[in-house]
Amino acid sequence: MINKILNITQIIRNLENQKHYNNAIPLLLQIIDKTKDGYKIRLGNNVIEAQSANQLQIGGKYWAIINENKNGEIVISNLINRPKIFEAIKDSSLKFDINELKEALKDTKFIQKFSENLEQKIINSSSKDDFLFLTNSLIALNRKIINLVVKDNKKDMLLQIKIGKKEEIEFSAIFNNLGIINGNIYSYEALIIKVQFQYVKKILESNINKLEDYKKFNEIKILKNENIDLLFNIHDDNILDLEI
Repeated sequence: MINKILNITQIIRNLENQKHYNNAIPLLLQIIDKTKDGYKIRLGNNVIEAQSANQLQIGGKYWAIINENKNGEIVISNLINRPKIFEAIKDSSLKFDINELKEALKDTKFIQKFSENLEQKIINSSSKDDFLFLTNSLIALNRKIINLVVKDNKKDMLLQIKIGKKEEIEFSAIFNNLGIINGNIYSYEALIIKVQFQYVKKILESNINKLEDYKKFNEIKILKNENIDLLFNIHDDNILDLEI
């Protein structure tokens, strides 16, 4: 069932890599400073000024929809704060190529080996950010959540899988530009996917036929819910909460 999750994430990653953009697509932006009428924000390699009805944190990174109003002013809406844990994955010393991960998951001792690998990486960690991410990944594993950094086409994705009942699996993934995506697979009975943006919902619905064995599911639902969250977010204050 975990390979089905990887299949889903690959489909979503391909959507993220599409070059065509319109004003319905969530974009990643960073708040640089507050101005008289709004905020100065960094969008890709550009710095622009925009208005927002929300109070924004200087230095914060958000997914948002960006439009132009009738006065030609740029307006940002549907702001969703990007989780702190995603900032840490770029420096992680433990990353999996997606094809390597598919092979590794065939090993019945994958979780044990993953735990041992985490412990070794923590001992040899050479940076504060890497140490923080790895220790949090071990905390997550103690809570039966596998915290994986997956690299595909030179981009990193965070994939979290909850170890639960045999016939049910819960997962969460973060993509650079598409927000958080949560899902539940109930054997072949049902696949439920939750996304934060309407665009992501629509494009997933139109590409669901690319999912391996999708016709075998009795029910597939793709729902929009801005308030979904990760299975596990990073914590600065409990890195000693480990059972090594």
